[in-house]
Amino acid sequence: MQFRNLIILLMALVIIVPVASYGAYHYVQPKLTVVKTGDNVTLWYYGYIIIDGNPQIFDTNMASIANNNTSYPKAPDFKYHPPFTVLNDTVGSGSMITGFDNGLVGMAKGQSGILTIPPSLGYGSENTSLITKYNINGSVPTYQLLNNSTFKAEFGVSPHQGETLKSPSYGWNVYVLSDNGWYVEIENEPAVGNQYYPYTSSKGLSIIAENITGSGSNSSISYYTSAVNGTILSNTSYISGVSGSYYYINGNSFLAGKTLYFYVDIVTVKS
Repeated sequence: MQFRNLIILLMALVIIVPVASYGAYHYVQPKLTVVKTGDNVTLWYYGYIIIDGNPQIFDTNMASIANNNTSYPKAPDFKYHPPFTVLNDTVGSGSMITGFDNGLVGMAKGQSGILTIPPSLGYGSENTSLITKYNINGSVPTYQLLNNSTFKAEFGVSPHQGETLKSPSYGWNVYVLSDNGWYVEIENEPAVGNQYYPYTSSKGLSIIAENITGSGSNSSISYYTSAVNGTILSNTSYISGVSGSYYYINGNSFLAGKTLYFYVDIVTVKS
């Protein structure tokens, strides 16, 4: 009798164990909702660039990133824009740069990752004609004779004899001595030792009047420029490099010519 019970038990194990084993090791993979062109995707993101070897955030819809300047330093053109909600993007619609949408295709709901976007798929290459090289040290005549069009291009207004204006290029006061309709005579009026801020910029670009030599119409002003790479100027240009005796003012978009990196976290995908 005991032998018969043992046989029955062994037969049960032969049947049950393989079934249990199958249940433990064989299962159907959940179907991933993969992003395709034309899908509507919601996601969290932050974008960054590398400046002087350091990552700097230029945009995000994540409050934790926007509010943390210690772990996530911000690029000079970063704009804080609450409320922070998920981004809605119809992939391929053109609402986002090409490289961003291209990078989303093939990702799946619940997936996160880093997109690397070259300039050609981001904000394009730089126009080198919009980059101007300047000397750190320079000089300018105290008295200058400018034609009317040059004056307007420099100061953005028509000249009026007897008025005082701020020089956009140097930051110090300029007095209009005369204007005959064709030519404008101006006098640069810096105080030696004073620090001036051209372009009404941040503290990242300043000019220090070091000395005034000569006298009368033959006098000139020597100055020194302090420039910080990445400084955004009020005329939408920015300082794109400081090297040795030179610095560069760049009239391109701040993100033009730069490789962009985006962390993305896909929340939903709808066809």
